[in-house]
Amino acid sequence: MSLKPYKNSVTQSWRTFWAAPGRRIELFFSFIILTSVMLSKLRFLQFNETRAGRVLRDPLLNIFTPLDLSGLIFFLIYLGIICAIIVLLPHPGRILIGMQVYTVYAALRMLAMFIVPLEPPEGIIPLTDPLMSWASTGVQMNKDLFFSGHTATMFILYLMLPPGRWRWVFLTGVFVMATSLIIQRVHYSIDVIAAPFFCFGAHAFVLRMRKIAGLGMHF
Repeated sequence: MSLKPYKNSVTQSWRTFWAAPGRRIELFFSFIILTSVMLSKLRFLQFNETRAGRVLRDPLLNIFTPLDLSGLIFFLIYLGIICAIIVLLPHPGRILIGMQVYTVYAALRMLAMFIVPLEPPEGIIPLTDPLMSWASTGVQMNKDLFFSGHTATMFILYLMLPPGRWRWVFLTGVFVMATSLIIQRVHYSIDVIAAPFFCFGAHAFVLRMRKIAGLGMHF
């Protein structure tokens, strides 16, 4: 299949996007704020590992025998991000709003973890992210629990995609991701169940703020 129609679509979409007043400034500041929040989150996660939390009684965890599904989890998350970028490149407005939603999500997750400190589930098989080893914190992050960041990331990608088959593919990925995290006992069931609701909230908040500010939906 020729890539020329896709390339032309990307080029035309971004030309139209840049032509609107203020778009470059909005994209720049959205990127800066997102980067700042994510760097703050790294520092918060280190702090969060030092806090005492509660161990929850989760009957759902006892249904499954713990298995190390790290390979599947990281395959899903990184392949999902790559595929989402490819699909979203012709939709710069969706990318912009996605950055803003992800920023709100990350802030909400820090707040949620601060309010609800938890200890890892009994029998956890630690999940180590090979692409985050550059952070070199020297600390295994096992307490970043409520709510599930992996599940939330997949769900935000699902929300940002245009209507079509890719949305169904990503929705399936959300369920596989959530199930895998529970089987590995990286999260409690409430962590993965709550994640989509926080994402819906972040998405609705961003769209509402954009409407109030008169920035439009860009969809």
